[in-house]
Amino acid sequence: MRVINRSRPRAATAAAALAVLAVVAAGCAPSESLAQNDDPDASAGSEGPGEDPAASDAEPFTVGLLVSSTGFAANMGSYMQQGWDLYWEENGSTVGGFEVRTIVEDDASNPETALTKAQRLVTEEDVDVVVGPILANNGLAVADYLDQQGVANIAQTAADDLTQRERNPHVLRVGALAGSQATFPGGQWAHDEGHRTAATICPDYAFGWENCGGFVSAFTDAGGEVVDQLWYPATATDMSTYVTELIGSGADVVFAGTSGGNDGANFIRAGNDFDLFNQIPVLLNCCGADQTVLSDMGESAVGLHSVSYFAAGSDSPGTAAFTEAYLQQYSGIPSVYAAASYTAAEVLAEVLAEASAAPTGEDLVTAMREVTLEDSAMGSISFDEYNNMVGPVFIREVELREDGALWNTVNETFEGVSQFWTYDPEEYLDNPPFSQSVTGQ
Repeated sequence: MRVINRSRPRAATAAAALAVLAVVAAGCAPSESLAQNDDPDASAGSEGPGEDPAASDAEPFTVGLLVSSTGFAANMGSYMQQGWDLYWEENGSTVGGFEVRTIVEDDASNPETALTKAQRLVTEEDVDVVVGPILANNGLAVADYLDQQGVANIAQTAADDLTQRERNPHVLRVGALAGSQATFPGGQWAHDEGHRTAATICPDYAFGWENCGGFVSAFTDAGGEVVDQLWYPATATDMSTYVTELIGSGADVVFAGTSGGNDGANFIRAGNDFDLFNQIPVLLNCCGADQTVLSDMGESAVGLHSVSYFAAGSDSPGTAAFTEAYLQQYSGIPSVYAAASYTAAEVLAEVLAEASAAPTGEDLVTAMREVTLEDSAMGSISFDEYNNMVGPVFIREVELREDGALWNTVNETFEGVSQFWTYDPEEYLDNPPFSQSVTGQ
């Protein structure tokens, strides 16, 4: 396995967080899940796990967990809550001088509901921080409100501009990479593999534009040429027409940035039906081969390659320990959404363990931003000055485990990937965001 380090020098450490604390006295749509939430009582307004009777002397620290428990993103929300719950079940709810209390709210996969629930968490529950939501439109709406209220937001969505053109000091993206950040390495890898022409297919909305934008930027910068780009509506069910056009494109490689739900599974099925994968190498995005899709695909997915910031089959000790713990708890392979919320809990716990008073608002974001985890559930991670996570991105391959389950193993690792890839951040931000007409840097 080749490891490529493209990170810029970083000085973010947990020690720096202590200095801050001393001063303040601190995508994607789902399909059927392999691992469903096994707690039928987990619902809006419920308290999370890990209650510790011995923590009566600890100062309460209240977290609002905003998940999609219902609606079209319910599968992602289930994984997200499971990852969050697992961390506190393993480590207990008492951290340093604080007892972490989690209030769960369902955003129903809807931005208006997400905003209403965020308002309830702030005004009625007086939460110290909000974790989530996953969906981009929900995340942007919630982030604006929390910024106005001075409440910290540990974001779990991939929307580029959340930590770019529309960033605010109360948001830290933890456990997720920006949409284009996650696919820059895929474009570089495709060129490194000897491919010189590419065709792309992505859903026709912001997540798809950003995923394709990252791949196209890196591929063309390396000297490749994009010969065809296809955009499909998020509601598309029949992918056969798109697959036949890709076969006829004459491209050396195809990048498919699906949203990861029905469209991802339908693309793979159509690709198998028309023998796409035996005619042209195909690279999927994170969602296209995520556990939310693999659990519904069967052995037809074996051998598929993808680019993502989480691989359950990684031999990184932190990832392996998390994956095994998740398997034991939920009898399934974790998705990227479970790893994301587990990692968010890891970072928060690092800060709380050293805080002498409850860190809130910008002070909490600043302290968390200075944390570096060398071996988290998602590998070695840190944060940039724009409040975005910096971490590894993997070229993955779907394999069949001995127990019959599918998971992603690692073929190649790009360490320390920035949301600005190799570009100058200021110059990058001077350019318009990715769209159907702005397809590369």
